[in-house]
Amino acid sequence: MKKSILGVVITLFVALFLVACGGNDDEANESGSSDSSKDNKLVVTSFGGDYEAAQMELIVEPFEEEFDAEVEVITLYSADALARLKAQKDAPEIDVVQFSGGQEVQAAKEGLIEELNTDIVTNLADLYESAKLGHEYGPATAFDAVGILYNKDLVDEVPTSWEDLWDEQYKDKLALIDISNTFGLQFLAINALLNGGDEANIDPGFEKVESLLPHSSAVVATTPDLGNLFAQEEIVIAPYDSGYAFNFSKQGQPIGFVIPEEGAMATFINMQVVNGTQNSDLANEFVNYSLRPEVQKAFAEQTGFSPTNKNVEISDELAEVIPYGEDVINSLMHLDWDTVNANKDEWTERWSKLIGQ
Repeated sequence: MKKSILGVVITLFVALFLVACGGNDDEANESGSSDSSKDNKLVVTSFGGDYEAAQMELIVEPFEEEFDAEVEVITLYSADALARLKAQKDAPEIDVVQFSGGQEVQAAKEGLIEELNTDIVTNLADLYESAKLGHEYGPATAFDAVGILYNKDLVDEVPTSWEDLWDEQYKDKLALIDISNTFGLQFLAINALLNGGDEANIDPGFEKVESLLPHSSAVVATTPDLGNLFAQEEIVIAPYDSGYAFNFSKQGQPIGFVIPEEGAMATFINMQVVNGTQNSDLANEFVNYSLRPEVQKAFAEQTGFSPTNKNVEISDELAEVIPYGEDVINSLMHLDWDTVNANKDEWTERWSKLIGQ
């Protein structure tokens, strides 16, 4: 009896040992499978809303199919994305990040993004020169411009100059944009540049914008707020961004956009490979895919953001509402983001006092 019981115990022990060994093999296989999956997975940022929906449809999903990859999209606006990269510097969880407010300059300085692999990002050669943004960080995948938005039904003559905003006919029918919004910040810089100043001498910009405050009916910080003012016909004109002129038009509003004769201010949406990513090659492939002419054409038609690949051709109708072509992109003004970032806090405090008067 004792021998029989001992035999059963030994048999059970051996069986459990074999199962355990088999389980470990399975776990090793599962771990290997997970690592393999991770090698073909990217985490990329986007800006939410219609932009993100278009990115999913026109870039992410076809990229996943072509490269047999998995792409996770997380919504992070530029400032939040930069903060996330700083917090995760030693162990980044993002592979590809998008910026639109000059944060790429700060990110490059802090070693948060890596130089492109030009052996992979071959479409870089076909971009407008100003869209390449320098070798120390990634390229612009789309751009738009801060110009003048106006209600085509309620504005008799199409504005042609920034000075038209000061016309008495727009008194109490004009909105200004808070400088917490990049487009408002750019408008401030435009007025400095056109009145003898620049980012290092912003006083002429503040003085010019201050003279426009008595004409304005509102100072707004967000795109929805501006869209509501146009929709309710509380305003008929505002300095703002071409991409949103396109979106307002899609919503049925009679919104026109014009680049003033003095020039407009460029806004580049750019795509960066995060330093420390474990998937650098695939991340570079994603950037390159976003620069394909057929992809950029479809993205422009759906979002109103202008293509940066000079081989893209768009319709005459679309070219009427978005900046397009080499001559236009070369005419756009550019912010000195180093100077802006160094002075932004001071400007924000000054702005708050100005509009609070």
